[in-house]
Amino acid sequence: MTFVRKAVTLLAIAMFAGAALAADAVTYKEFVEGSPKAKVTVVEYASLTCPHCARFFLNSYPLLKKEYVDTGKVKFIYRDFPTAPETLALAGAMLARCAPGKNGMKVIEAIYKGQDKWYEDPEKNFRQYAKDNGIDDAAFDACLQNKELQNTIMTGINKAVTDYHISSTPSFLVNDTLVEGEIYAPLKEAIDKALGVTKS
Repeated sequence: MTFVRKAVTLLAIAMFAGAALAADAVTYKEFVEGSPKAKVTVVEYASLTCPHCARFFLNSYPLLKKEYVDTGKVKFIYRDFPTAPETLALAGAMLARCAPGKNGMKVIEAIYKGQDKWYEDPEKNFRQYAKDNGIDDAAFDACLQNKELQNTIMTGINKAVTDYHISSTPSFLVNDTLVEGEIYAPLKEAIDKALGVTKS
């Protein structure tokens, strides 16, 4: 079965509760950076196949991290919201969650950095990103067959839509305020407002 067909099958199973698959011991891991005592929580909903998300992650997130996360002002949470082709976005999201230790965000970074190239051969490139971050071929296959992980991601997507009205990527919740799009300025403005920063 090809990588794309496998991903299609797994997505269908996750959505329609089909036959059970063999599951690895891996369980869903939340990707969180920053102080748990931060006044502001920023939740990003992003897709690994979204070019806007890639640009935000590679260009704007380092600014946000330096100014707000590393200084203890913001707790940042990265969550999955797969967009077309959803099957590949979901597969990449699952692999990131399966990475050992703190390598999950490194998988995400690799996929974003290679976004303009890996479409040519998704399986080859995804396997390489996985191997670079502690996921061998057996673990790779087991990860994509982890029904519990699939269902957790799908549940998170449904919650994002129904509870937070997420409809596009990247989207951000700054505490309870929704900010949409890759442009950093509106997000920064919402963060400053939540922090009580007044413009001079």
